[in-house]
Amino acid sequence: MPPLIDVICRFMFFTSDNTAGHLAITPSSSAFSVGVIKRSSYATPTSSISTSVSTGTLSGSSQLSDMYGDPALSIRRSIQSSDSEYSDSESGVYQAQRMQHDGKVRLNALLCLQAIARAAPKQLQPHWPKFLTTSASPPTILATYKAPSLLSLMGSDPIPTVRTAACIVLNNILESSRQYLAMAEEKSQLSGMMSHAGILTLSEKVGLMTRELHVEVATAMNNVDSTIEQAVVIQMIKCATSIVTNCTYEKMRRGLALMIFNSIKRFLDSDEPGIQAATLLFTTALLSNTTAQTDLRETILISSQNEITTPNLLSQLMDLIDGTDVPIPVRVEAWNTLSAIARHHFVVIQSSWSRFDTALANEQDTDDSRVRTAGLLFLEEFAKSGSGASPPSTSDWWKDILERHILKLFSEDSPSFKALGCDCISHISADAFNGLPNRLEVLIMSLVLGTAMDENATARAAACRAIGVFILFPSLREDCTLIVDMANTVLDLCRDPNLNVRVRASWAVGNLSDSLVLLKSNGQDDILEEALTLSLWTKIMKTALAVCQDNEKIKSNGIRAIGGLLRVTFEGILERERHSLVKEAVYALIKHMEQGSLKGRWNACYAMQNALLNPDFPIGSTAGTSYALDSDMVSWTKDVYGALLQAIQQSKNFKVRINACAALAVPKTRAKFGDQALFRNIVQVLMTAVQNLDNEQGQHDFGEFQYRGQLETKLLRCLDHLLQVSGGLSKLGLELDPTLRQRILASRPVVAPPVELIQHVTNEVETLVV
Repeated sequence: MPPLIDVICRFMFFTSDNTAGHLAITPSSSAFSVGVIKRSSYATPTSSISTSVSTGTLSGSSQLSDMYGDPALSIRRSIQSSDSEYSDSESGVYQAQRMQHDGKVRLNALLCLQAIARAAPKQLQPHWPKFLTTSASPPTILATYKAPSLLSLMGSDPIPTVRTAACIVLNNILESSRQYLAMAEEKSQLSGMMSHAGILTLSEKVGLMTRELHVEVATAMNNVDSTIEQAVVIQMIKCATSIVTNCTYEKMRRGLALMIFNSIKRFLDSDEPGIQAATLLFTTALLSNTTAQTDLRETILISSQNEITTPNLLSQLMDLIDGTDVPIPVRVEAWNTLSAIARHHFVVIQSSWSRFDTALANEQDTDDSRVRTAGLLFLEEFAKSGSGASPPSTSDWWKDILERHILKLFSEDSPSFKALGCDCISHISADAFNGLPNRLEVLIMSLVLGTAMDENATARAAACRAIGVFILFPSLREDCTLIVDMANTVLDLCRDPNLNVRVRASWAVGNLSDSLVLLKSNGQDDILEEALTLSLWTKIMKTALAVCQDNEKIKSNGIRAIGGLLRVTFEGILERERHSLVKEAVYALIKHMEQGSLKGRWNACYAMQNALLNPDFPIGSTAGTSYALDSDMVSWTKDVYGALLQAIQQSKNFKVRINACAALAVPKTRAKFGDQALFRNIVQVLMTAVQNLDNEQGQHDFGEFQYRGQLETKLLRCLDHLLQVSGGLSKLGLELDPTLRQRILASRPVVAPPVELIQHVTNEVETLVV
């Protein structure tokens, strides 16, 4: 890679110049040595690749031979370019031909760099300084270029094709660089200055490149003429879009994002629809970058005092969506930009709802589905942000948009509009839904359940998502008939041939089990008994077991559903299905605790915790139960605790270990832990796990370190719980280290005294004072 990049960089800035009788590389006084591009000081923006003359040369005829393949070629070119042999007109023609020839060389070098950027983006990142400017000092003014660099080609090359290619190549380089650019950091006020040790750290180097990307792209955008170079302008704006999409501004000084926006915002008033649409796409990407929000709201969105002469972005976007003569692509991108504002700056946009309401009503009459779709996506984002706002959107607001915009979508022939209707409805809050008139509640549920049977997979998936939301609403889960209808709908769709539908349906089944758990937790056992019949329980369990064997994307939903269902299963069903479905469910959880993805293991431990929370769940000793005739211990006891202990001992993920500890701490009686040998082994493993956690410092990923304290507390409290259940280690033949004993005591939660006791003590103190 290094020599290849050196060769590409050498030809990427190639320009032949015959004034000195030899080839030279321009622009701006740069010298190339093997493997190193030496960069000069700042040059003025007027220096161009076609006119500046380099003082650095490729020394020696051997390098000329390498570049052209024929040593005589350079001599022939020198002879042909003699001023004495050509008139001014002939010389001009020759200069134009030579410029085109040199441009082809640069263009093909750029294509080589593009191929590397696509094939090996991470391997290319260490070589960025070779073709991206990395000066050790910041520019004194904005309009300055360094040379040579990919950015100088983009801004100064005399051939538009090369400039366009430079934009595209830079775009390809940035596409896969978000993780690399996330390291960017500026520690001092002088960006790029050496640290106290005299060197730059990697994060500071990346920070320097990030700043100069913004500075030079902003400079190029300020100098470009959109009336002459429309194609170049569009590519430059796309390049800027990639920059703000992939860069992270958290550790950078403020102003970078605003700098590049100020250089591009003038194109929002362009007469060329392509340039306008590209500018709006850039603005959407900028507003969607959560790390660049510090100064965007005040400087871009909030109305200024002089809004009549300089309207803010929000006003310009409103004019675009209202304009009937605005081109379709521009209106679509304007709605998309408004969606980004609604998602990240809802406070700014909330007060302007009446104007958006009118615009959405007008869009219903348009013949172009793209504009309607973009408007409805904005409505979805507005509804989503409104439900999470403080205060949230009211029932009256929802009643209005349901009747004016959303319910009409279900009568459309296009399934995509029905899907958008379901997506919008799914963001209504439980309180807002409760406040709707009863006729609207019934109508909504009828439309959503009907859409779940639609022929189009996108519509079915959207309906499943809405059902998954509604099934958790308190008012709806109290209706047994509605619970059964929603449950049967999503359970049937878990067998849908479309994966996306199965993903949404399985998520809804997981929420169904959570809803049943909430009924149990809230003491609504009468509703639970009426709704959870044996036939429905069997259907849910069989579906969840099938989902656990399906695609990796939906396994976790099936695991979650099994855990929640086992938690609410009645004793009669547990006894009836102990050797069939219950056993299959238990061993499905054991399997996913021992193998599979980290997400699946986490969910399996959590599901086992749910199962153990059911006091009727069969585990441990069978003495005094209806299972005593079979054996002394429930058959899967050792397997369940063995899987949990394996997760604690071997899992590299601390959150999986935490959930396993939480499951072990659930059983409240000694009999639930099986025989003496098994219980002794559980205690030993936990004691060893605490000791190993102290010895494993530095052996785990940095991301796990934040959970170490939580895991230690869980282990100690779980061990404390087991010791209290057993009555002490003496009965197990084990000894407790004094230090470990102190740590266990220190881990116990501080229990606040009852309010009555506090009041009693306060009264006594006051009496003594008197």
